[in-house]
Amino acid sequence: MTLLAENITLERLEELLADESIATVHRALWLLLWEGELPVVDLLSLDVCDVQLGGAGTDAVLGKDGPAGRMVLSERAVRLLRELTGEREAGPLFAVDGRVLTWEQATLAAQQQGHGIHAFRTGGKRHRQSE
Repeated sequence: MTLLAENITLERLEELLADESIATVHRALWLLLWEGELPVVDLLSLDVCDVQLGGAGTDAVLGKDGPAGRMVLSERAVRLLRELTGEREAGPLFAVDGRVLTWEQATLAAQQQGHGIHAFRTGGKRHRQSE
């Protein structure tokens, strides 16, 4: 049995986000887990139309159904989401070859880097609490 890190540091997150050999779909998911409070399953259920990237000087927002299910996006998250969505105007936000990224795919990608998928959200929450 392989033990996975239950927490991730900011330094490790930075390493993973800078690694362009890791698919954008995973790096974007990990960053959003780090920055916000939305659970993995909620993020995976988002469609492209659930993201308002806005223009210069406006807040970029992700989510549905009121403030509890929404988060304001950082500039870095916006860049990754723009890269992820490209010209797509519809369909799943987190997509691989046109199909929604599955829980299994998301979990496996994190495990391949030595982390449980929830480590990104936990690490981000701990980081925000320490600021």
